[in-house]
Amino acid sequence: MNRHADPHADDRVAAPRISVCLLAFNHAHVIESTVASVLEQTLADVEILLSDDCSTDGTWDALRRIEQRDARVRAIRTPHNLGMAEHANFAVARSSGEFIALLHHDDLYRPDLLEKWAGVLERHPDAGFVFNCYGEVDGDRICGAPMPGECIDGDWLLERHLFARWGCLIRGTAMIRRSAWLREGGMRAAFGLLADVDLWMRLAMRGPVGYVDEPLITVRHARPSYYPDIYKGGTWSWTRLRLLYEIHAANRSTYLRRKRFAGRLRWLAFRYRLSAETAKWIVYALVRRKYPMLRSCGDSRTAYDVWPLRAFRALLLHATRFLPST
Repeated sequence: MNRHADPHADDRVAAPRISVCLLAFNHAHVIESTVASVLEQTLADVEILLSDDCSTDGTWDALRRIEQRDARVRAIRTPHNLGMAEHANFAVARSSGEFIALLHHDDLYRPDLLEKWAGVLERHPDAGFVFNCYGEVDGDRICGAPMPGECIDGDWLLERHLFARWGCLIRGTAMIRRSAWLREGGMRAAFGLLADVDLWMRLAMRGPVGYVDEPLITVRHARPSYYPDIYKGGTWSWTRLRLLYEIHAANRSTYLRRKRFAGRLRWLAFRYRLSAETAKWIVYALVRRKYPMLRSCGDSRTAYDVWPLRAFRALLLHATRFLPST
C-alpha cells in the first residue's frame, strides 16, 4: 500500500456539475410548488440548496419538510436577514458545482431548464452565464427580446439592451459559470435588490453571454401582501430608481473608459439622460399631485445629476413645505 495515499479518498464524492441555489423569503404559499418544479428536472448530476433568508411565515418549515422527503435537497438558512444580494452570495458560497443555477422562490421551472442552460455553457466555454425568455402564469405573453443566437457578444447585449433602457430583460434567474462568479466576486451588496442587474452588466463586459430562446421559466408575480414594498412590482420607490442609476453609472464608466474621447462624450450624454429621467418623474408627481412622492424626491439624488436637475429639485423641495399633507 502506498503510505502517501489519502486514506479518505474512497469516501469522497465528486462535486456535482450543477448547483441549484434557490433563494427563498416569505413565500410559504407557493414555495412547495416552486421546489417541485426543480425536483422534476431532467438532469441528475445536481445538488439542490434551498436557502431561506430568515422567513417569518413558515417558509423555512416548508423547506425543512422538503429536505426530509428528498435526499437530493439541502436546506440552509442565513444567520439573519441579508436581503437578496448577500443572500445569493451566502447560498453560492455553500455550493460546489461548476455551474450555478440561481433560482427564486415564486417561479415555475420547465423540466428541461437545467439541461438547456448547461448545454449552452458547455457548447460555449467563453460564455459567463446563460439566460432565457420567460412566460407568465396568467397569460400567453412571452417576455423577452430577439437575440442573434444562443451565444451573444457581450458588448452587443450591453449596447442594445442592458445600457439602452432602465429596465432589464434578464431576471434574477440564470445559470452562471462558477469561475465567472468568483472572478467578479459575486453580487455587490451595495446594490441591494437590483444587484443581479449589476452582475449581468459586469459579466457581459467580460465576454459572451448564453441565451435560450424558449420560455423555460414561468413567472407568477406571487408576492404576498406583507412582502417588503420595495420588492413589489408596481410600487413606486425613489430608492429603487436611484439604485438603478448607480448600477448604470458604475458599469457605464468602466465600459466607456475603452472609448477614450468618444467615451467622455457618451458619459456626459448619459448624465443628461439620467437627469431627464428623474425630472420626468418629478413632473409626473407634480402634475398628478402625488405629494408624498414629491416630498421624497430628494431620495433620487446621485453624484451624476446635472445642475439644472439639482436646481429644479431643490426648488420643488422648498415648495413642498406649502403643499397639503396628503
